[in-house]
Amino acid sequence: MSDLSTRAQEWNALISTAVETPDAVLANFRITRLHYLLSTVLREVVGAEAGANFHSWAVWGSRKAGVTIRQDDKDQASRDATVVAGIVGGLVGVGVGWAFAAYAGWLWWVSFVFWLVVGILVGGYCGFLLAGYTRKAASRLILEGNCIVLDDIGRETARYLEYAHQHSSRDAGRAAAWQEFLATFRDGPTERGGQDLLRRTFEQYETARLTNDYQVAHECNYFANCLAVLHENIRLQPYISRSLPYLIRKCVTQRLMTYSVGEQLLAVHEDVPSLDGAVFPETLMTINSSELRAFLDGPEGWDTGRGTLKITRTNDWTKIRERMGYIVNLFRTRHLDPNVVASPYVTEQLAAITVGELPARPW
Repeated sequence: MSDLSTRAQEWNALISTAVETPDAVLANFRITRLHYLLSTVLREVVGAEAGANFHSWAVWGSRKAGVTIRQDDKDQASRDATVVAGIVGGLVGVGVGWAFAAYAGWLWWVSFVFWLVVGILVGGYCGFLLAGYTRKAASRLILEGNCIVLDDIGRETARYLEYAHQHSSRDAGRAAAWQEFLATFRDGPTERGGQDLLRRTFEQYETARLTNDYQVAHECNYFANCLAVLHENIRLQPYISRSLPYLIRKCVTQRLMTYSVGEQLLAVHEDVPSLDGAVFPETLMTINSSELRAFLDGPEGWDTGRGTLKITRTNDWTKIRERMGYIVNLFRTRHLDPNVVASPYVTEQLAAITVGELPARPW
């Protein structure tokens, strides 16, 4: 096991360096690298056979965030916004043209054509300007969210790694130390600044660490991931909503919301695809945990597919229920997928990020 995993203080120093890096692009690379390191060590602690953990998934979310932070998607966003705003402007122009033809005495076809062209040009130009402004705003907001996730859960993971290294399942002092660990989480829901979801997250990781039953370990690790990502999605909801203007939310979801998990490219506007023909891993096909079943399929359950992969796509990424419906199924299908726990960068790129340099392309 990595010696770094025994000291929360060292993890916290690395996290502080990453989130306080003034260069936005380098900050994102450092955050992505730290999620990968935390994922690797947390798997060592809980058990690699338990499957992916929250940080394994956060690697790919952070890597995708880097695209917006660097504004690599600006050209596509500008084209989409120009087209959408041009269409809206054209429709407004048709209305204005009808009014002029009726009340100003213009020939109807002259009025329609003139105002249609004016509407398309003005609307398109406004859309182009809006896209440029919003991409800059989105870059700032996404970086803030990127920092929040690592700063929030990363530090709790660091505490858990230190606790787990010091207290094995046979340690007589483990129970007392565990209660002390749990007591540090703030009571209350995420919406009010509480950490109830995070407390439950690490309770699930601890159960996965202590069990010898693969099914229990897989369910607990998967549930922990879902709880952690729900906590962060609630926290990040204002940032996500503000980063996507209402006019282009659905267009961005359809055109720009693609990302890689290892070697596989996924698009959130499509239903979550199965992996190698299997809807879910065998140990997650049927859920035994009543608490996890309620989380997924209860009256307020987050699984929009209800045990299938149908209706798991998103039409508007700013809606948390649509996001979570996609995410919980993505996590479930690929819980044991080696791609999820793979490195986001090659060795040379990781080495450059470690010393505070931008890695060589391609990113």
